[in-house]
Amino acid sequence: MKITTTVCRLAGISILALGLAACVPTSRIQPLDKLADLPSGDVVLVGRIELDPPLKPGEQRLSKTYAEYERLALVIVDEAPREIDRLGMGDMKQRINAPLGQHFFVNHPARPFYILKSWVVMQAEIKMQSPNARMEDPLAPLQGLFKVDVRPGDQAVYIGTIRYHRDEFFGTTKVVVRDDHAAASAEFQRRFGRSMNLRKSLAVPVAQR
Repeated sequence: MKITTTVCRLAGISILALGLAACVPTSRIQPLDKLADLPSGDVVLVGRIELDPPLKPGEQRLSKTYAEYERLALVIVDEAPREIDRLGMGDMKQRINAPLGQHFFVNHPARPFYILKSWVVMQAEIKMQSPNARMEDPLAPLQGLFKVDVRPGDQAVYIGTIRYHRDEFFGTTKVVVRDDHAAASAEFQRRFGRSMNLRKSLAVPVAQR
């Protein structure tokens, strides 16, 4: 028997005896607590990710070391659309850490981008396992390609609530973009005041070939 972990199978390989904190690169896109932290040339990006049905208690198997991934979607973005079948290290450098069911407030360059795909970490634990045992995929994908129009003059942009409907196997059956701009704007003003206009630019689904 040996100690293994399934949490770092991000680029098609298994990295043993390492935690997510050790193998996941820092994203350029970070949560914002105050406007003074907004990098020059960036906008405040506001949105929300939801699951239907929502995660059940115990559905994610995360040890205390990886508690930060509880009820979190890893939203991968890029400047151009592309296929992304398996989550790679480079992809993780352009991700939004989106708490499920809550608005996120992050920085993003003031230019259009695409949401390529999202993932939820379902298993992150170090456990005893046979060398020949089948390793489960620790990541559940959320399918759907979206374009977001961000303009050079924007200060803050609201992209909507992206609601992923899923089946019992975590397959994406439908995706809906909902306009909750009024609620998001009210929360934005409570956090950052009224000095910025939160422009609505809902994520637009893009047909995939």
